This record gives sequence, structure tokens and C-alpha cells, in this order.
Amino acid sequence: MKGNIPISELRTGEDLWLTVAVTSIREIRPQQGKPFLLANARNASGRIALKIPAELHHTGSSIAPGLWGIVGRVELFQNQVQFVVSEFRPITVEKYRELQESEPLLPRAFTIDIETIPLPAFKERAARRLKRSIDSGKMNEEQQQRYVEDQLAEEERAFKSGSLAATSGRVLSIAVHIGSVAGIEIEGVESLESEYVFGIDPDGQEQSEHQALTDFLSLMQSFDPEIDEIVGHNIIAFDLPFIFQRCLVNNIAVRPFVNLSEFNVRGVYDTMHRWWFGARNRVALDDIAWALGIQSSKTEEVEGSRVFELYQAGKLAEIREYNLNDVRVTRKVYDRMLSIFGR
Repeated sequence: MKGNIPISELRTGEDLWLTVAVTSIREIRPQQGKPFLLANARNASGRIALKIPAELHHTGSSIAPGLWGIVGRVELFQNQVQFVVSEFRPITVEKYRELQESEPLLPRAFTIDIETIPLPAFKERAARRLKRSIDSGKMNEEQQQRYVEDQLAEEERAFKSGSLAATSGRVLSIAVHIGSVAGIEIEGVESLESEYVFGIDPDGQEQSEHQALTDFLSLMQSFDPEIDEIVGHNIIAFDLPFIFQRCLVNNIAVRPFVNLSEFNVRGVYDTMHRWWFGARNRVALDDIAWALGIQSSKTEEVEGSRVFELYQAGKLAEIREYNLNDVRVTRKVYDRMLSIFGR
């Protein structure tokens, strides 16, 4: 029996053995046929889907995320290669390193958060919109009162709100924390963590939006939605669409690395949606952090609503640190949710 073949060289009909890191498992109950487990696995040569008969899982040791030696046969299902497992046994990290000549590749969580500001050219457009709205009688009573009392203040308010849409605002900074996917640990394998900020450098100097987006996309080239996760708070409705929309504006070629039209977006863990168990209700990250006893990223000097004010004051270093603190808080919320709710 052959063994330890690179995944890219597997051929259907072969009986062989592999050493892999299993990264996720889910039960499949087809309308016809017996239930089975479908697992994602990877090693230094690539990734492959594992089909594990339910009776095999229940009669022996239970397979879980970790390092495994597997025996079975390569088959083709719906034009996708999968490995039908007939035997499996746990292996040590030392054995994995010996056979793969590399470290195990753990699933990674890319926790992200963006800070946005209005486009300067939107100021005049926002003022014209307000005038058209009040002239046509379409302005609500509360806003009309504010407009009459202080027109300039209301125009400024409308201008600042431009940061919430990619048509009238732009990305100022993108903070990313990379660590292991919560709940998946392999004994003997250290989880390496790293942090990045695009748009504002460590010296507090501003970079162009084009450069920030390009550098972020370069980092995300290794992201695999079948194994890795993008984590964030309200990223399905805001951060990710905003990033892709601004790529369009900046004429940056990008193929969105997740399908945001799915009801349960594969490869994304949105802490706001998970708080509401999938419902599309809103809740602030700061409120969840407070409820869970996690220190807020907000301070008296820096919070989300003051980002543009800080930008105008040239306090980019403070914005950068706030952006980073947001992803750190989000990561803590994510860890807590996974420890309580599981997957």
C-alpha cells in the first residue's frame, strides 16, 4: 500500500495512507444512504475532504480536530476528490513532522476591523441633498428642526455620516489579528499570533487607501474559506462589503474570498450575528464586551464616532491603536463565544 503521497498527486481508485491535520468535522445525513462524517484535512502538500462512515467513527476512537494517520481510498464525488477513510489513528506531532518534514498547518482566524472616514468631495454633495430634501418636504420633522436651528451643524452631521457608505466614504485603516481558530488546538503545536494595520504605519503616518487595500489583499491571499475563518463584528453587512466596494472604486482587481450572499456565510464568524443566533439584529461590540466583562476598546479620547475628529486633528497613531484594540476585543469575544456555544 502506498503512503505519504502529495495530495495533489492522488489518483482515484488508489488504496493508501496519509498523515493529515483534521481541521473541521460535520455530520452529513443524506436522504438516501447511511449518515457519514465529512472532515476537512490538510498537510504540507494541500487539503482534501475526508468521508468517514458513521459506523467507523462510533466503533473505534472518535475522530476530532488534530493529527491523524488515515487509511482509505481516493474517490471522485461530484467532480471533487475525496478520501474515503477505512481506518484512522491519532499520531504525535513528532511523527507528523518526521513524515511531512514540516510543521502542522493549523486553521487560522483572521480577525478584522476597519475605520472609515467621509470623502472630502462628499461635503458639498451632502449639503445639496439636505437642501433638496427640505425643499421637497421630504425631511422628517426632527431633522428639519435641527436644520432650521443650525444649518451648518446639520450639514456637518450629514457629511460625517458619509463614512458609513463606500459611495461617500473611504477606508482609513484595516486592522488584522491572525491566530489559531478558536477551539482547535493540537498538543505540541504552538499557535503563532500576529497583528497588522494597513493605512496607518507604526509611526502614525497615513498611507493611501489604494496601498492599504492592496496590502490587505496580499495578506489575505493565503486565506482558505474551507479551513480558515474571517472573524469580526458586523463584518458581513459592513466591513467586508465596504472593502470590496472600495476596491471597485480604486480599480483594484479582486475576487471576493467569501460569498456574502449565503445565509450562513462559509468561512466567516460574525460576532454580532452569533450574539443573535443568526438573526440580523444589531448590537454594539462595546455592549457585548461590557456584558462579558471584557475591557472595552473605547476610551474617553478615542471611540468610533470620534475617528474623523481625531483624523482632522492629525492623531493617526491613536486611531491606529484604537483599530488594533477593536480586533483584540473582537478576538476575545470570539474565543468566549466558541468556548460556550461551541460550533
